[in-house]
Amino acid sequence: MGKEKSPHPEWAVKHRKEGTELRLIKGKYYLYSYKTVYDKNKKRPKKISGPIIGTVTEKEGLIPSGKRALENLAACRKSTPVIRCKEYGVASLITSALSEYGKSLQKVFGDDWKWITAIAYSRFIYRCPLKSIPFRLQSSYLPELLALGHFNEKTASGTLNRIGGQPDKMSQYMKSFIGAGDHILMDATNVLSQSRHIPLAKKGYSNPLTFDTQFNLMYIYSAKSRMPVYYKLLPGNIREVKAFKNCLLEAGLEKAIVIADKGFYSEANVALLTEGLLEFILPLRRDNALIDYAPIKANTFKKGNNYFLHEKRAVWYHKKELGNGLALHLFLDEPLRVKEENDYLVRINTHPESHSVEKYLEKKDHFGTIALLTNLKSTEQDAYQTYKSRMAIEIMFDGMKNILDADHTYMQDEQTLKGWMFVNHITLQWYQHLYMELKTKNLLKQISVNDYIQLLTDVKKVWIDGTWYLNEFTNNTKKLIEKLKINI
Repeated sequence: MGKEKSPHPEWAVKHRKEGTELRLIKGKYYLYSYKTVYDKNKKRPKKISGPIIGTVTEKEGLIPSGKRALENLAACRKSTPVIRCKEYGVASLITSALSEYGKSLQKVFGDDWKWITAIAYSRFIYRCPLKSIPFRLQSSYLPELLALGHFNEKTASGTLNRIGGQPDKMSQYMKSFIGAGDHILMDATNVLSQSRHIPLAKKGYSNPLTFDTQFNLMYIYSAKSRMPVYYKLLPGNIREVKAFKNCLLEAGLEKAIVIADKGFYSEANVALLTEGLLEFILPLRRDNALIDYAPIKANTFKKGNNYFLHEKRAVWYHKKELGNGLALHLFLDEPLRVKEENDYLVRINTHPESHSVEKYLEKKDHFGTIALLTNLKSTEQDAYQTYKSRMAIEIMFDGMKNILDADHTYMQDEQTLKGWMFVNHITLQWYQHLYMELKTKNLLKQISVNDYIQLLTDVKKVWIDGTWYLNEFTNNTKKLIEKLKINI
């Protein structure tokens, strides 16, 4: 008697092996494992169903399931398949959507670009230290995409040391991202160091009343592309104002606008910036004696057409010439003023130890104001909007320090440290690239860059019987991929 014909189509049946069975559920085919055991009570074999192996489609064939069935699949076949699972989503993103950075690295560093990218990838996803990078790469599909050779801790440290010893190439790579006639902003931050053997690491002022061992990181940032384009490492005991000019010269720029934080202002710093012929915008603390709040107290601040719209909000302004090319712009944002005033009044009840009616009366004319000291020959609106662009720099530094976990280092070799900071610069470029993508597509309120990265790590590839398959992933990841039009 001939073998009974299967009720299932041939394209589905061909994936059915010994120890597996096809199931048609709501119009879709699924492959499950099963095993046969002897039933002592009924004295006959019986079938026990196992976990799902995957989905079967005519177009894509067997799509392995992301569930634990893959771990048990070996028991369902006569031949024992080798099964591996590797991160694929972010690896694919780096070699596709972020490929421009890899191409620039390859142009400058030759074959070393692959090793640099691999280290940056490990930092980007896992924020891991140097010693953990080889382990992370073992569980990634990136080495397959880059045709990367054997990689261990010695390879990683050797790459960083080699790159750190090529300052001209690092500079060449960074300069390739500076556009012609670009509007450049500058700022600086500190990075704590636990090393006693690195000349850059010096005792320097960081938080109030603290002097930690650190080095300073000065950044040049493009206002046009909103990307970090150039950085310079400075000893921790060097005040950044003295190094702004040299950083500009290294980057091949003639000028930039220095935008500092509220703690930067002093007469000495203003003098140094002026002597260096640097353009600057310095925010002042609200209790600074240079600020004249008299028009606000007299309710004469808002008059005529002395306002402009910023993000659909009216911002009123007043300009005061101080001589020597300096001007003080005072801005009043009414919605912000109402919010700050209300917040303070609430805190009188919730935090009476630091808030009171008497203090409120002293501060009430300060609420909603921003005072900017500048030597720029620009309109009040231009000065305000240029200062507001500093927020993008703060977000960038926040990404570097908090999300990329790069606010401290334990490196003991300065050349290796320089290579390490260069890798962090690349991860910062990737981070900011994704941030700007989410911002452009109005998705920042729905998803953060960190969420973006972590969701993509759900996309994996599995190796079964000599072939790599794209694994299943969550609906949230699928929706993200569709919204961002990522090619996986």
